[in-house]
Amino acid sequence: MTSLQAAVETDRKLKVYAVEKNPNVVVTLHSLVKLEGWEQTVTIISSGMRDCDAPEKADILVSELLGSFGDNELSPECLDGAQRFLKEDGISIPSSYTSFNQPVTACKLYNDIKSHKDLVHFETAYVVKLHRVARLANTQPVFTLTHPEHSDKPSNQRYKNLQFDIPEDTGFAGYFDATLYKDVHLGIEPSTATPNMFSWFPIFFPLRAPVYVKPGTHLEVHFWRCCGSTRVWYEWSVTSPSASPLHNTNKKIDLLSNSVKWTNNGPFLRFSRYAQAPTEATRRSKI
Repeated sequence: MTSLQAAVETDRKLKVYAVEKNPNVVVTLHSLVKLEGWEQTVTIISSGMRDCDAPEKADILVSELLGSFGDNELSPECLDGAQRFLKEDGISIPSSYTSFNQPVTACKLYNDIKSHKDLVHFETAYVVKLHRVARLANTQPVFTLTHPEHSDKPSNQRYKNLQFDIPEDTGFAGYFDATLYKDVHLGIEPSTATPNMFSWFPIFFPLRAPVYVKPGTHLEVHFWRCCGSTRVWYEWSVTSPSASPLHNTNKKIDLLSNSVKWTNNGPFLRFSRYAQAPTEATRRSKI
C-alpha cells in the first residue's frame, strides 16, 4: 500500500503483481483492491511464488518471509524460486539478512524443555519472548544470505564456528538483521533492533545439558544450516570447553515441521505456513 500511495504522490506509473498462496488472504486482497480503486494497477495472482507464471519481469521484488533467525521460514528457498520473475538489474527487498547468536542462561526455559523427558524437545528451536534470561556475551553473526543470488552454483547451506568468553550456558538466543534497501534496516538483533517493533521474538536453541565455562576459557559452538532435496534444518553443537552431542542430527526437526512457540502463558502449537497440519501420530512424535 505504501508503494501505491508513493506512486500517486510522485505521479509515477506503477504496475503491481501481488502473489498470495493463502486463499483466505486472496479474498481479502480482492476486496481491498476494489475498495481502493486499484483494479487497473494491482493484479492478484492466487498461487505460490514457486509455482506461478508472471506475465512480465519485475523491476522490484518485495517479500516478507523473514523469521526470527532470518532464514528459518525458508525465505532463501522461496526467493530462489521467485528470482526468475526479476529483471537482471532488478532489486530485491530485502536485499540481504544476517542471523545472530548469543549464549544465554535461561533456567525456566531449560527446565520447561527438560520436563518433557524426551530428546526431541532439546532438538527443537523455539520462538520465545525472553524475560528471565541472562545474556552472557555480545551477539555474533552466523549466516548471511543475499538476494538476488547470481552465483553459478547457488547453495543455501551454511556453516559457522563461533567463540565466546562466558561463565555458563544453557542455550543460544538467535536474532536477525535485514537490509531492506541500501542503508534501510529492519531487525531484532539487540544492538541495532528496530524500535517499537514486536513482529518477531528471538529464537532459542537449547542444549541438552548446561555447559560450565571456567574464567579465561572459551565457549566454542558450531552451527549448520543443512539443505536436502526436500528438507532444510539446523544442527548445532558445543565443542569447547566440553563437547555436547550434535543436536538435531539426521534432520529430526526440519524447518517445515511444527514448532513450539512460547508466550507469557506457555507453549502452543504453531504450524508452518508451508506444512500441512500433522496427523495425531505425527503430532505425538514431534511435539
